[in-house]
Amino acid sequence: MNENDAGLTGSARLEPGWLRFIAWLSSTLNRIAAGLAAVLLVLMVGLILVEIVLRFFSRSTFMADALVGHGVAAITFLAVAWALEQGSMIRVSVVTSRLGPVAGFVAEAFSVVLAEILVLGLMFFQWRAIAKLWKRGSTSEHYLPIPLWLPEAIFFAGLALLALQLLVRMGRLLATGRATDATLKI
Repeated sequence: MNENDAGLTGSARLEPGWLRFIAWLSSTLNRIAAGLAAVLLVLMVGLILVEIVLRFFSRSTFMADALVGHGVAAITFLAVAWALEQGSMIRVSVVTSRLGPVAGFVAEAFSVVLAEILVLGLMFFQWRAIAKLWKRGSTSEHYLPIPLWLPEAIFFAGLALLALQLLVRMGRLLATGRATDATLKI
């Protein structure tokens, strides 16, 4: 074992260098996006508290509902790849726990490939929607006009992170026979 392998788990040692790099990149981006989602959550709570205080004085920001709505969507999509990476996605293992090693591998591979295809398809259509909103210069019809491409771009970024994490998952499945060590099972 060399010094590069000293901190790696058993399955990580089996991963080729290119996969370790992609996994590191995905993990780094996922942590940044999850951190951003946490900051957005704190800001949303702060905005809601400000709105509550202002309403005691018959005032309002006139934007809390729109900003919190966009914020909830943003934190959901920014954190989904991190949740998958950390094993926080719920897996129903009633069927897969009864499958043998080969059938389990096939089921996992099928699930990951199908999810990747769906996410890439969503990204394609989302990119077209962003381009259309950008080209038209569409903004929200609120007190503070928000360019509509911005929340859509955050959704796209979350999908891109999820696609990258699914790619890592498939690479690990092919290289080591397991997609990940961490899973939340029911």
